[in-house]
Amino acid sequence: MALPLLFDVGVIIFVSAILAYAARIFKQPIIIAYVIAGVIIGPVGLGFITNVEEINLLSELGIVFLLFSVGLEIDFRKFKNVGFAAMTGGGIQVLITFLIGLGIAALFGMDMMLGVYIGLLLAFSSTMIVTKMLVDRDEISTLHGRIMLGVLLLQDVVAVVALPMLSNATNMLSIEFVGSIIMKGVGLFAIAIILNKFFFPRILDYAAQRHDIFFITAIANCFFFIGAAYVLDFSIAIGGFIAGLSMANFPYNIEIEGETHALRDFFSIIFFSTLGMQLNVWIIQSQLALFIALLFIILLIKPVILGLIYLFMGYGGRTSTYIGLGLGQASEFMFIIAAEELKLGNMSQDFYSFLISLVVVSIMLTPYMMKAKDGLYQFISRIRFPIFHRSKWTRPSSIHEIENPPEKEMKNHIVIFGAHRMGQRVVEYLKEKEEKFIVVERDPEVVKYLGRRGVYCVYGDANNEDILKKIFLNESKLVILTIPYADISSFVIRKAKRGNEKVKILARAHSEIDSERLYKAGADVVIIPEFVSAEKIVKKIDHFLHGKGL
Repeated sequence: MALPLLFDVGVIIFVSAILAYAARIFKQPIIIAYVIAGVIIGPVGLGFITNVEEINLLSELGIVFLLFSVGLEIDFRKFKNVGFAAMTGGGIQVLITFLIGLGIAALFGMDMMLGVYIGLLLAFSSTMIVTKMLVDRDEISTLHGRIMLGVLLLQDVVAVVALPMLSNATNMLSIEFVGSIIMKGVGLFAIAIILNKFFFPRILDYAAQRHDIFFITAIANCFFFIGAAYVLDFSIAIGGFIAGLSMANFPYNIEIEGETHALRDFFSIIFFSTLGMQLNVWIIQSQLALFIALLFIILLIKPVILGLIYLFMGYGGRTSTYIGLGLGQASEFMFIIAAEELKLGNMSQDFYSFLISLVVVSIMLTPYMMKAKDGLYQFISRIRFPIFHRSKWTRPSSIHEIENPPEKEMKNHIVIFGAHRMGQRVVEYLKEKEEKFIVVERDPEVVKYLGRRGVYCVYGDANNEDILKKIFLNESKLVILTIPYADISSFVIRKAKRGNEKVKILARAHSEIDSERLYKAGADVVIIPEFVSAEKIVKKIDHFLHGKGL
């Protein structure tokens, strides 16, 4: 049995590698290459791999190690200020889309139980694909990244609770049954907290001095929580996430993440290839109307619902658009739920294949949705829907209260757009020099922090014209743009130069292409942080080589 499994894994890696090169040549998302590899070598394609069940077991480790990495990176101090938004917005979205699923099932003449499955399909998004996209794009710590991750964690908890309840439909409303699930979950988290506080500080200090046992310590902890989750009837993916949490906030978590990076990527390839193996074109064809209706809801209606929820909660057009588009797919948890229901005889083989195919197609389209988010946001901004821009509709009262706008008109002042790592240092410098300045920031956590310190600050998007009036942009002497979005920076530069030709503008860019774009818009100085860092390193090396030390 071991040799055929080894052969299957080898075929997956070989074909995925070839298609990965093709994806890079044609500038397509590499995830799509892995899924297509699964289609080609799976039962529907050339049939090299027919025993998908065994490969499925390995593919689950892809989700485990990805969530382990996410758990390692979580800093609850950063999440506490978006926790309410994630739980509230995510909860409303899950409820609305679940009810839509029940309605669609009734419309197509299905029974209540199939409606529940469709409702769950529409309600959940893919933790695996979204987290991977956020990690790959270095957006895991951004405002929209933190909210998306919070929503996904809420959905995963609901899915974990739903799985045993569906398997025990007769007892699903039993207080004892629900209570036992909650107690098990609390127990698992309690173990993680105890290990984090009392066990790992000493163990990791010791292991860090001996590289040969450092890696195995991290992996052993991961598999300990996988086993604990399995024994308690939870998904092993949740076990991986809690394992990461138990080792989070230590100085070594970056090293642990680096050590497990190769494992995560290896099993991720198997996971995405397995998705392709489960795609069933014939089932899609036989239920085409229902398939299109559900795909339309997943890709368009669910993002609109999420976007509107976060607009009304005060997170601005860009953040709301990113959250909506990023969560516009079905969840890999449906594989687990559907497989369990199939095994129990609660679901037919055809309906199982239909659900799985829908999940696979929605996940395949996610990279393109994420790629289009900037363009779509710009398109909606140009149409200028009122709700997208009116401050009174898009400002949470808590932010409005803690915001610190100037009480009277400012002149000859400095305006800073963005106050994260780079912007924060600029703010500190200008405070030391006692300069007049005002900050525009769309992260509520940063706005609250600045407001409490007495810094003039306004909450909102930089391309909101109401915001630009409020900060007296046309009266400023210097505009500093530390935000990473070239399109927004270009918009602000043109607005500032149009209102005051004498204003000086200093902007940040990610690349030479962005730098040229900002100069064309009218920026006086554009800085690419990576280039500045490289020049400083070269100077230090030159000093060292000439005997001047570092």
